[in-house]
Amino acid sequence: MSASPPEGDGAVSSDSSDEEFVEASSTFPPRQDPGAPVDVASGLEAIQTAIDMMNANQFAETEAMLQPWADTSMYHCAALGTVFFLQAVLSLEQDDVAKAISTLNKAVHLCNSQRKHKGIIESITSWVFGSKLDSYSQAELQAEIMHAEANMLLSMLTFLQDENLLSFIKGGLRIRSCHSSYKSLYAWLETCEQNGTEVEPNFDCGVRMGVGSFNLFISLLPGRILRLLEFIGFSGDRTRGLTELMRATQCNSFRAPLCSSFLLFFHACITKLLGIDGESVEHCEDLLRPQIERYPNSVQFLFFKGRLQLMRGNVDEAMVWYNRTLEMQDYWEQVYHLCWWELMWCHCFKSEWEAAASYADKLYNHSKWSKATFLYQKAIFLLMGQRYGHSQSHASIGEASPGVNLPDVTEMMRGVAPLKQRIAGKSLPVEKFVIAKTERHFQGERLPLPGMEMLYAWNMFSLLASNETLLRTMLQQAAEELAVVEESKDSNPSYVDNWVVATLINGVMLKELHKYEEAKQCFLGVLSRKHEVQRDRYALAAAGMELGMLCIETGERDEAKRVLEHTKTAFKGYHLESRVHFRIHAGQCKLKAEAE
Repeated sequence: MSASPPEGDGAVSSDSSDEEFVEASSTFPPRQDPGAPVDVASGLEAIQTAIDMMNANQFAETEAMLQPWADTSMYHCAALGTVFFLQAVLSLEQDDVAKAISTLNKAVHLCNSQRKHKGIIESITSWVFGSKLDSYSQAELQAEIMHAEANMLLSMLTFLQDENLLSFIKGGLRIRSCHSSYKSLYAWLETCEQNGTEVEPNFDCGVRMGVGSFNLFISLLPGRILRLLEFIGFSGDRTRGLTELMRATQCNSFRAPLCSSFLLFFHACITKLLGIDGESVEHCEDLLRPQIERYPNSVQFLFFKGRLQLMRGNVDEAMVWYNRTLEMQDYWEQVYHLCWWELMWCHCFKSEWEAAASYADKLYNHSKWSKATFLYQKAIFLLMGQRYGHSQSHASIGEASPGVNLPDVTEMMRGVAPLKQRIAGKSLPVEKFVIAKTERHFQGERLPLPGMEMLYAWNMFSLLASNETLLRTMLQQAAEELAVVEESKDSNPSYVDNWVVATLINGVMLKELHKYEEAKQCFLGVLSRKHEVQRDRYALAAAGMELGMLCIETGERDEAKRVLEHTKTAFKGYHLESRVHFRIHAGQCKLKAEAE
């Protein structure tokens, strides 16, 4: 592990050594006979042990426990494939992706060897009428659900492995196959429920987790894609997805903590990023409480503890939990990256721009996700520090001094474009956005509120809504910037572009402070200049979307419906378009739900 947690920021030493928690240790001896079969009870016990070890942050030990059995036991192989899957999606390293795919393919093969073999007539009957699982043994039932899970993970990794058409076709076919499996398994589960037949809890939980995850994920897609998927047999009912996942958390199963994590990630992270409605902080705390009691040192649950504090507006408390998360392990570097990302925004919220730049610098040096974005964020946070002062004491920022000058920032900006990359065959929209901003900087233009603009791009202002003090401080900075923009009205050819960006950000913060009329005037002001904007056309679409969302909050449903639909069709080909469309879709879904 080359990275190390930063000092300061309210870091605390671990004080939970005396707490009661699940002791995780493998009950499996070293392999004596590689061909010896693993029965259902022993296999499920192995998976439970692996999950306990992972939540005790024993990542290397988990792999070492599973690896010797992975060639012959579908239970160990599927568990190991899941561990490698998590590594792959966190790192996006092709070697990690290839290792996960190889292991999960082996798991699929092992599951196939344990699945019930059907004759031609039985196969046709099950295809037409659905599988009848009453005659299946416990091993065959576990093989069915684990086969579907492995295929679902494989389909996601296929999209990351290569950008050619064949990869996308293979991924699509796998998704359709495992969706069909879950649909059939769920139908049998419902029949058992109606008949009062008891179902093995791990199987029950696995089916609900799969059906819930599919429905929840598909429900997030834009309406046009969602209608197409529903036409070919997929379902995208968000309420059903959340309901099934909640039921899964209540099962006595090793999958229950995974379902809790999935729901916490959705409510605490995805809903904030996409600007859609999620459950309350109190609901999330109810989900987290039993997990943190069972696994008090688990990095994932400590991370969520910090995220929920951030949702409450308690920025300093959130930073304490993120720093504690950093102290709990040193095996998965990606855990550091997640915490550094969160700490970076915490410092932005506090207008501690240089400290935020220090975390952007750490991400740039250690994470391979988007070095272009990290370097740009480092540069603009330093710019914000220049303009609005230095209100924090923090470690040095890479090799930059607190008195960093404009040429230093320009040199950083110059390094952004060459770092542009493609993931799953696609350029990252945020990289296109930041590269366009660097081009403006090279032309000698003043970027208005660039740090807050990135806060808005990641929809971070919604997290700050609970802390009026910090939000008002940022609003004051935005007012100062608008005054600077106005001073250049007659001399700056980019005056209108700068004005609409600063006014949009001003309006968003006013909306979060529930100053709806003032916010509305900001959004209308931006839209009134749509024929004058030269480059920052994203601000026009964003203002329309924000106006529509504001109308929903103020109960103007008909106006909200009109504004959102107009914004979706009137603006095309601007930066961050997919993010605006996601939020428009979320607003339209909310209007539809309220109408029903």
